[in-house]
Amino acid sequence: MSDLPRYLPLSQRPRHDESAVSGDWAPRLAVVLEKLAAMLEGQSADARTTVYAAHPAVRDDVARLLWRLRANRRARLGARLRRREPLSLSDDQAAVLRSIARDDRRRALGDLAGAVVTTLDVASATQTPVELDAVTLGAVAVARALSAPLPIRAVLASVTLVSAEGDWSVGRGAPQVAHGADIVRFLYGRTGLPPVVTE
Repeated sequence: MSDLPRYLPLSQRPRHDESAVSGDWAPRLAVVLEKLAAMLEGQSADARTTVYAAHPAVRDDVARLLWRLRANRRARLGARLRRREPLSLSDDQAAVLRSIARDDRRRALGDLAGAVVTTLDVASATQTPVELDAVTLGAVAVARALSAPLPIRAVLASVTLVSAEGDWSVGRGAPQVAHGADIVRFLYGRTGLPPVVTE
């Protein structure tokens, strides 16, 4: 007999302690923001200006992230209705990021996703290695896979991208092992299909 019924709602699957499960992503967001702040701090203002000039989309990502994490619900709704956020950058972006990381406000998965993608964009533009937690990358990847644009969902229909670092995957086809960060970059349209990890 199939064990599928064990995974259905109201099933007889084994019970686990889920008291630590929360919809608040603030602790994971704080870790990502600290890493992004450290990357930005590691560059002089001139070097950062050069990077932003060469990669204007990355500059906009950082500005959008800072705006989003400081805006209240009403401001976000207004920006959505206007179809654009006001984009501007302060000189001390690292200090602003650290201040937001210490904020005790509840954070949604969308906030974490924005921070993860921006951190990966900055790491790529500055050629700085960054290590992000496998669970954080997995949560962002799974959420994005559910709402990705049609071309990306079409790829996921024929391939399953399996994280080399964590116990998560997205897709429905033949398994292909790749680094979690590369999977997230692909899902957000930053790169093509991630390279296969052979070891």
